[in-house]
Amino acid sequence: MSGRRGHVVLVGAGHAHLEVLRRADDLRAAGVELSVIAPGTFRYSGLASPIAAGLVAESEGTIDVAALAARHGVTHHDGLVDAIDLPGRGVRADDGSWYPYTAVSFNVGSVSRTGPPAVAGEVTVTKPLTGLARLRSRLAELSGAPRPSRVAVVGGGASGVELAATIAVRLGPDAEVSLYGRGPRLLTAAPARAARLAAAALAERGIHLVGGVSVDAVAADHLEVDGQLQSVDLVVLATGLVAPPVLAELGLGGARGIPTLATLQHPGHPEVFAVGDGAHFLPRPLPNLGVYGVRAAPVLVAGLRALHTGGRQPVFRPQRRSLQVLELGAGEALGIRDPLVWRGRSALLLKRRIDRRWLERYR
Repeated sequence: MSGRRGHVVLVGAGHAHLEVLRRADDLRAAGVELSVIAPGTFRYSGLASPIAAGLVAESEGTIDVAALAARHGVTHHDGLVDAIDLPGRGVRADDGSWYPYTAVSFNVGSVSRTGPPAVAGEVTVTKPLTGLARLRSRLAELSGAPRPSRVAVVGGGASGVELAATIAVRLGPDAEVSLYGRGPRLLTAAPARAARLAAAALAERGIHLVGGVSVDAVAADHLEVDGQLQSVDLVVLATGLVAPPVLAELGLGGARGIPTLATLQHPGHPEVFAVGDGAHFLPRPLPNLGVYGVRAAPVLVAGLRALHTGGRQPVFRPQRRSLQVLELGAGEALGIRDPLVWRGRSALLLKRRIDRRWLERYR
């Protein structure tokens, strides 16, 4: 191809890579072509809890990756990557096909940490988000059950609070929903006021808060708490996130993700980029929030262009504070942007506006 400088392979279609796809023409103008290897549907984590609980239609939180790629002239392979040849600069999709690259970028998200506690059987986890379809189906079954349902949510962080609240709203006041946390309070990474408001909201929804306990083991229909076995109808595990195991299998990273410099490049392989939850940003730890992937996207586009044109690599300077809004069901949410914390309908309306505006950009 006349004027072609290189070929970038995007592995995964997370927040940042969606923007790279949208700006494919910018890279193409610099002689850089793109391919993307990712599932055909993007599921938006910002609406995961209300969608799983059946409070929001699933279609409201999805983006057609294949259609987005096609609109911008990018080759899309519906699948996953299972091997990489660093010296030969190629990645292999799970159907055995190889894709050569001059640069490769990983935006593969995260998965639920499944130990500790010990996990047995088909326990519902928060990530990957494809698993929440099973939770939606199970809640539909429980809502029609002849007796009140018993649900245990394990994890007192943001995901645990959202899921406990939305599940309780979905199942109604007769359901017995319990939230188990290891720490003495909810939302240990948030201001104390956020924890108090979250606890009050959960109490209003009839949720039983169990803090400062050790959940030693979980299964689909029971859990072991401080040595005591408790039977329930459903267990949802929301105890934290780690990078997908495939990154370690590829030899690129570990549980914290692919290490990257401020330029979003691997320290030992400048042609390898990583962003989002699956990246271990070496300058400082970043929360597992989609906003950091969104903010990193323009830097990634500029970095890929600079790698192929000889320009200076840009640097990602993530914000110190970010807005986080937790769904509470019943038409309200909890907004957190330290030191500002508020609860109510306005927080939910703000979140819906932000979500809708971002999603429509790629539809």
